[in-house]
Amino acid sequence: MQVHHVPSSHKPGLLHLYRNPNNTLVCVGKLPSVKTLESLAMVHTPVATVPIPPTTEDTNEAMQASGRCIHEEHVRSMEAVWHGEFSKLFSQFYPHLWYLIPSPAAPSPRWYRFRDSAKVRFSCQQCGNGWTSMKGRVIFWYYLNPQGVPVPEGYLHFKLYGQQCKRCKNGRFEMAMWYPEEVVKVLGNVYNRVGQTYYGFYQPPLRQDRRPGKPRTQHNAELCQACKDGECTNAH
Repeated sequence: MQVHHVPSSHKPGLLHLYRNPNNTLVCVGKLPSVKTLESLAMVHTPVATVPIPPTTEDTNEAMQASGRCIHEEHVRSMEAVWHGEFSKLFSQFYPHLWYLIPSPAAPSPRWYRFRDSAKVRFSCQQCGNGWTSMKGRVIFWYYLNPQGVPVPEGYLHFKLYGQQCKRCKNGRFEMAMWYPEEVVKVLGNVYNRVGQTYYGFYQPPLRQDRRPGKPRTQHNAELCQACKDGECTNAH
């Protein structure tokens, strides 16, 4: 994207907001790692290129643009973590082929189901409010088709549940930002469960540890998508 007069204060590797000639806020740069998303304080904002005193509208626009950029970058980073760990684990079921697919609901009643929890982080795209939760929820549905051609094929569908911002309460569920170690944990658990179902694993262990942390507020069921769907319990 073309940007008008990028200041010398621009630091490569961090997220910046500038105004282009159309007076629209744009993003330059990218976040260096998934862990950067843990704190909005690491987002660097240089001096505006247009010498106009900021207004409330400008501030809100900047916050929303920053939230969109962080959200888009996080989606790409999170996909890489999920697919990378999935490939490492489920390739061990070779020659059977397994596929990881996001899904809004159960594909079919005949599919097996597995539910897990993790510590996750959220960031509101509208106001920039950030919070952590020890009740991040993921549900997996899996099925191995023995008649796949040329080899049996397995499908692992999953749904990541969101939470609403307590400041905005706009009815939109923000996407959870998963820590890499939590992704490793839940994919390892569902890998063992699939192994028990189809490949003769004997009583595989399930990890229930979570990344340390103490959220500042208690869990609010009214703002939790998993609670609304009846999925925010401790059972697997």
